Amino acid sequence: MSIDERINQFLHSEERAPLPYRAGDRVPIRITRIMEYGAFVVTRDQYMAPGLIHVSQIPDGVNLEVNQMIDAEIRQIKDDHKVEFSLMFMEKKESPFQLLEGMKKDLPKKEVPQDEVEQIIQDLSREFGIVSEDSKKKIEEMVEKMGVYRFTKAMMETLPHFQRDLVYHFLEEMNQEREYL
Repeated sequence: MSIDERINQFLHSEERAPLPYRAGDRVPIRITRIMEYGAFVVTRDQYMAPGLIHVSQIPDGVNLEVNQMIDAEIRQIKDDHKVEFSLMFMEKKESPFQLLEGMKKDLPKKEVPQDEVEQIIQDLSREFGIVSEDSKKKIEEMVEKMGVYRFTKAMMETLPHFQRDLVYHFLEEMNQEREYL
């Protein structure tokens, strides 16, 4: 019996030890043949387990070539020791924007410039009179959310069109207080 016949007999015998892989493992592989339905591969280790990467498991934009060596993820190991592989994990890489979002979370929280908030409160006080503590907190929250520039710009665009009926607001507040009594 020739060496090729013995290798073939061994590969097709039931004496083979079970493969140590599990679904989800990533292993190094070599592409051996490419067909329209997928790529035939063999693991690059002592087991040399044959398998297939079905075309549905190859992400868009990934080009494979014969003899190319890459890592693949194991989807399933069949009874005949053939392995189904996937390259879909390549598609799950973080986009640069996700990476930046992660970095942004680690940055120190921006502080609200208190001197500029005080100036805004003074300007609103000249325009409307008394600015309550609740209004001051609301101004600070809005400046923190919008930034000083955008808040000031929005304020300057809104002021000329704002109808000042303080009596109406007073009566609304008085009505709310009356409900508590």
